[in-house]
Amino acid sequence: MPDRTLLPGQPHSSGEPVFDAPWQARVFALAVLLNERGAFRWQEWSEYLAGCIARYEKTGTITDHDIYYQIWTDALEVFVAGLD
Repeated sequence: MPDRTLLPGQPHSSGEPVFDAPWQARVFALAVLLNERGAFRWQEWSEYLAGCIARYEKTGTITDHDIYYQIWTDALEVFVAGLD
């Protein structure tokens, strides 16, 4: 099983991801499922998402889970669209 450690900035409690709304958990689960089905390696996704978060933080701040998971959603959409 791949190492799915918390990603940069990911909301968590006791080392486990936390979600404020069902859509946030669904986005997380979609990324996990795509990884498990071989669409991408988790390390590739982690690096891509970290870059997206870093770019966002240059213009704003991540103040709550909605913003974090909206970045996640937008990044996953672009990342998956760019896969072969």
